[in-house]
Amino acid sequence: MADVTAGVHADPKKRNLAILGGATLLFVLLAAFAVWQQSASLAPKFEQRPFFPGLTDQINQLGEVAITSKSGTTHIKLQQGKWVVVERNNYPADLGQLRTVAVGMADLTTLEPKTGRADWLNYLGLGDPAKGGDAVGVKLSDASGKTFAEVFVGKSQGAADDLGRTQLYVRKPNENTSWLARGNLAPKPNAADWLDKNVIAIARDRLKGATITPPTGPGYTLARDSKDQQDFKLLDMPAGRSLSFEGSPDGVASAVLGFTFDDVAKADQFDFSRAPQSVTHTFDGLDMTVKIATRGQEHWATISAATTNPMVQAEADAINAKVGGWAYKLPEMKMEQLVATRETLLKPPGGPAGNAAAK
Repeated sequence: MADVTAGVHADPKKRNLAILGGATLLFVLLAAFAVWQQSASLAPKFEQRPFFPGLTDQINQLGEVAITSKSGTTHIKLQQGKWVVVERNNYPADLGQLRTVAVGMADLTTLEPKTGRADWLNYLGLGDPAKGGDAVGVKLSDASGKTFAEVFVGKSQGAADDLGRTQLYVRKPNENTSWLARGNLAPKPNAADWLDKNVIAIARDRLKGATITPPTGPGYTLARDSKDQQDFKLLDMPAGRSLSFEGSPDGVASAVLGFTFDDVAKADQFDFSRAPQSVTHTFDGLDMTVKIATRGQEHWATISAATTNPMVQAEADAINAKVGGWAYKLPEMKMEQLVATRETLLKPPGGPAGNAAAK
């Protein structure tokens, strides 16, 4: 061994190679240390945690939810034991959606911090809605108006997991720091989105038929003889005419079952004195009348219930208590279905069924 060492020291070339090898090894070690140090500096310095710690314990105290977007603010309030949409004359609110937002706030989990630059927040959909930004603000308060959670919700990314949670950008209104979070929180910004859309719940097998007074053309009646009969018939078929297809009356006769609406207003804002209407009849004697008034390009409907059968009087009273005094803005397709003209159910004289009848 001494001879080998002596040989290295005696040979300048071998000595230089040894020195160079040692220096190379040192540089490799220093580079590895620098990479590790940089990686450690970029690693998260916090653990995932609830965005609103303790909020779950406060949900039972909820008395108001305020949703703010650049189009305005909607207040969903608990009044006399009922949740209502204040901006829609205290019309009943959608409890399912209310529960989803409240639980979504409580379950929101912080993943990592993002930009804190105010001029970059718009790229994440977190611009202040009061200043025209795209964020949707959610504020939860108790019955006294005390706020216990408030957040701006921005853009989401990626697909939802099995629990319906996505990754989304959020921040607190009084802070510029934005966060990537995980949760099921997609608050709808418009007041009409918060209305309870469940207006009429009638099973199809109860339907006996309907009497239609359309906006143009003669009135007509649709009926079936029993619950077991699938299709409705057009009574008093015009001479020489026939249905466009066997089930063409079915959609009109059962239109009240899929009653949908886009918005709500007080009924006294509209003139229903000469309105076209559909009166739906059930086998047990419940009659539901839908009258439709048109104002400009919009169609608004009122609903009322009546009966001569004491067994369903309570049901009629409940319907009237819920819908009385209200007008419902209808989608165009629902309006056309409720008060379709008789011609849309028939084959044209001497020709095939028209497009409207087929639809």
